[in-house]
Amino acid sequence: MLKRWAPSLYACGVISTIFAGAYWLANELTGLRADVGAGVFAWERQIPFVPWTIVPYLSIFAFFLLSFFVHPDRIELQRHVNRIMLVLLISLVCYALFPLRFTFERPLVDGIFGPMYGLLASFDLPYNRAPSLHISTLVVLWARFVPWLSPVQSACLKAWFVLIAGSVLTTYQHHVIDIPGGVAVGIVAVVLTSPSISEALSRIFKRRLAA
Repeated sequence: MLKRWAPSLYACGVISTIFAGAYWLANELTGLRADVGAGVFAWERQIPFVPWTIVPYLSIFAFFLLSFFVHPDRIELQRHVNRIMLVLLISLVCYALFPLRFTFERPLVDGIFGPMYGLLASFDLPYNRAPSLHISTLVVLWARFVPWLSPVQSACLKAWFVLIAGSVLTTYQHHVIDIPGGVAVGIVAVVLTSPSISEALSRIFKRRLAA
């Protein structure tokens, strides 16, 4: 049993470390720059801060770890890894070229949700907002989980994922402009790594090498 899931365990450890390390480093580097902008609409001030939505927001990290153990098929696992690395790479390039920050002041949160916001603040600076890596990763997770679930399980997961998507606004983590960019990056990663596209790109690459 352990041997069957060993590739998943290895991928989980390595990719999680790369993902967290690269994002943290990019955040720190952006914090040192003087050319960081802000993409926000005036009407976004009307979006309420909803403390409890930190729960769905942080739940994506659990889904991220579980995504490596959805199914032991190595081809599907490799495709999932490729998608994660692709959204990370595209996002980091965008953060370097167009650095943005979140501009709202988050209210002080007490009670049961306070420590959760404290945990979030301990590893996430208000930079690197667009495209939302949270959203692009969510798209990849959606593509990873849904094919293996029953209709009822799929419906429940989709509903929770929609809640996660909305939480990036109600936890005061992202501005609206960050979301469509995240969706686009996630879709691009899924499409480019789909079996048909991957095979076509592989054939083109082999022809060029043989030329």
